Amino acid sequence: MLCWLLLRGFLLRCFLLRCFLIFWALLATQVLAAPPRAELLPGANEGDWLLVIEADGQRRSEELSLTPLLRQFAVGRVTMSRVTTEVKSLTRWQIPLHRVAREASQVPSLSLGEEHTPPLPLSASPSSDQDLADSPAEAPRPSPVELQTSVLHQGPLYPGQPFLYQLTLWLPDNMEAPNLSEPVGPGFTIRRLGNDQWESPASLGMPGRLTRKWLLQAKMPGLHPLESPRFQGRMPGQRGASESFSARAATQFVKVDKAPVEPVASSLVLSQQFIPASGVKVGEPIIRILTLVMEGGDGNRVPQLAMPPLPAHMQAKTDGEQQQERYVAKGALRFERQWRQALTADVAGDYPLPALDLPWFNTQSGQIEHAHLPAQILHFAPVPASPADEPAAAGERLLYWVLAILLLRTLWRHWPRWRAFYRLQSELAQREPDSSRWALLSWADLRWGGSHLHLAHLPCHSDPAIGFLLDALDRACFAPPSTSGGEPDWQALGKGLCAFETFAIAYSLRKLAWVHS
Repeated sequence: MLCWLLLRGFLLRCFLLRCFLIFWALLATQVLAAPPRAELLPGANEGDWLLVIEADGQRRSEELSLTPLLRQFAVGRVTMSRVTTEVKSLTRWQIPLHRVAREASQVPSLSLGEEHTPPLPLSASPSSDQDLADSPAEAPRPSPVELQTSVLHQGPLYPGQPFLYQLTLWLPDNMEAPNLSEPVGPGFTIRRLGNDQWESPASLGMPGRLTRKWLLQAKMPGLHPLESPRFQGRMPGQRGASESFSARAATQFVKVDKAPVEPVASSLVLSQQFIPASGVKVGEPIIRILTLVMEGGDGNRVPQLAMPPLPAHMQAKTDGEQQQERYVAKGALRFERQWRQALTADVAGDYPLPALDLPWFNTQSGQIEHAHLPAQILHFAPVPASPADEPAAAGERLLYWVLAILLLRTLWRHWPRWRAFYRLQSELAQREPDSSRWALLSWADLRWGGSHLHLAHLPCHSDPAIGFLLDALDRACFAPPSTSGGEPDWQALGKGLCAFETFAIAYSLRKLAWVHS
């Protein structure tokens, strides 16, 4: 029993000693951890620096506050990286700076979580200080933004050939009233493309990125300048004041080669269609549709197709022309043009249409190619001969019999409906609301079939003019006298209903009913 008590006490003391050593090691690690380190490296131009900040451990991007820098510097794109080894880990920030405030003499201390980076003095060469002292006026301050432009095209460029111009803009998250103009290039036709792409800042104080694209076409060969769009905005300053900034990327010079005589494109397809394709007789037209589809070229430079002479006894008349142009993707501009012809022949037979050939310059291969349409043979059938005419007297007698049979058949078939329509017109002429309503519903059953119980359900009610008159008849039948709003226009209602019956018969029946009323 005594041995067990001694062993348990020994194990307890070992456990407490181990916990104490672990706690002391953790405390020593926190106390002996190095503070954040900062280094300032000179940039390629005067007034440019690269601020490098390192801190032990794995840090988050939002722990570093860049707000003090924005008061005196234009901050470029911030790069953050983490380095981890077996014995140590650290986080590194690389921050491009450009001095905006002339009186700025040092990089201020930045807060990194609960710690702060040391302030760093700015080291300027004596020559640059002398230049600033000798300049009579203060140099314009650059904008705290970063602009980058690029021409997205490979290989030779010819007039009319479309290409993409892209602008990438990095903006601080506290920029106010941003405004971006359009690129300027007298030697180009410039069109905006699609919507802007915006990537929000990863954390507070980091810049966001805006991407905008344009579709350009050179007007003539040569070396043409292309000025970047100008960005303007305001940055909040001290004591609530704001400072205006303006920036523009470097001007690019685009070389445009002299185009060949043939149309320039990345692809060109020529096709044709005949409507109808067969079964056409002499004197009837065949519609010929020629379609040209071109990508990566200028549709305004496509010449008219040279039509070879047609065979004898065949004529061609222009039946219209249409064209459209739209952006496809990745700088491809699709142009489509259609020509229509009406082909007719005076004599039956087969008519060969000559082949068509359009040479064009392929920018993908750098060679002249041909869009070819083979020869086609169109067949026009003769008009069938009409049978010999019968004697005129026999033909007239037969016509009279046919007309008489049709008239009797029409009278037998439609007489109940026409009689109901005459009764309807008689009731309307008598200006009797209830009798007119029932006569109208009876005629509607014969006119449109089925059973109709309400005037609002009649097919003719969809006509605004008739619908208004039918509603007035309903009010005259069912509404109290004080709220009826007066009687309907009986003449207008009787005349309007004639349009829904056989007009000549209906007009005669209406005249007859109103005369006898």
